[in-house]
Parts: sequence; C-alpha cells; structure tokens
Amino acid sequence: MRSVQSYHREFESSQTIIVNGVEMTMKEYCKLHPRKRKTTKVANIRTIKMLPMHIKDMMKQVKVLKSLVAYHEHGYRQWGRIATEILNMRDIKTPFAQVVIKTKQAERLVKKIDTIAKSNDYDVFQYVNQLQMRLEELTTQLTWLVNGITSSHITKYYKDHECINGEGKRLGLRILCIRSQKAIGELEVICQKLWDMQENGVDALEYDVNGKRR
Repeated sequence: MRSVQSYHREFESSQTIIVNGVEMTMKEYCKLHPRKRKTTKVANIRTIKMLPMHIKDMMKQVKVLKSLVAYHEHGYRQWGRIATEILNMRDIKTPFAQVVIKTKQAERLVKKIDTIAKSNDYDVFQYVNQLQMRLEELTTQLTWLVNGITSSHITKYYKDHECINGEGKRLGLRILCIRSQKAIGELEVICQKLWDMQENGVDALEYDVNGKRR
C-alpha cells in the first residue's frame, strides 16, 4: 500500500506551471532550475583566536609605516621649517597625509580584530575584509609617495640635512623612502593572505610570521 507521503510527492511533481509561456511540470521545472545548496564557510575556534597574533606578526614586516607617521607628525619639532617645507611639497603632501590616515585606520582595525577574536565571533572576518581594503588603499598611496619623493629630487637637494639622511631614532626621508619601496611589496603579500583567510578559509596556523605558506 502506497504511503500518503509518496502520493503527495507524485501529485506535486505532476502539477503543471507556465514559465515564460511554456507549460511544464514541477518535476521538469526543478530539473531546469536545481536549488543551489547553501555553503557556509567554517572557521574553527582556534583559527579565530589565532587571527590577531598572525595579523600583528605580518604587520611587523611593514614597521616603516609607523616611522612615516612619526616623521609626518613630529618632523617640525625635530627639524623645524625645513621639514614643513618638505611635507608641503606638491608631489609629497597629499600622498604622505593619506599614508598617515590609512595607517591609523589599519591600526584601529587590527585592535578591533583583536577584541572581537577573543569572543570567538565569526564577524571578525568582516573586519579582516576591511583591513584588507585599507591596506590596499595604503599600498596605492605609499607608491605615490615614493614616486613623489623620487621625482621631487628632495633627497639630493637636502642630502646633507638630518631630515634627509638621519639614521637611528631620527630616521631621515632617504631611508624611509628605501624602506617604503620594500614595504609596498610586503603589503601586497599581506593583502593576498588576508584575502585567502576570508575566501578560502585558510587556517592562520598554515602561515609563518612572514605571511608565507608553510
């Protein structure tokens, strides 16, 4: 004896509908428009907790960003009007200011990720995405800044001044420019790794501190 459920399934599949002027059964319609199975990206608790440490380790590869912020904010106090003159140059002013802004935004996002990850909250990946976008913007601005410093020839014009050739705790623009060129490549690697974390669900433990796959 047929079950009631079997009867209903056969009845429903034999019902006809009109789609774009064509009559077809529900069974035929379902074959043409199969339901897509909803996939859910799963990240284990350990991965979420490890995200902040891993991201901080990657950001250590671009420590020059903090040095650039310090140069921009304390240049006048250290070297006076000459620093102001350099920072206000046409090819340097806007990208330098943007590098400072994007760096501070990225630092705030890293702190936010640290806070959310402690609660094992999957929303942390939304902030990882925001961090990736800020770092991509930062990479663009840093490239413009390096190009601006190079095209202005300012490092040659003031080559004997500490604001250009300073070392140690008072880094000059020449060294900052060299390190920024390297940081551009590092930032591109970091952005790719952040994208992998979001899109492919790659466990953070699969990377070393330099952002390279183990």
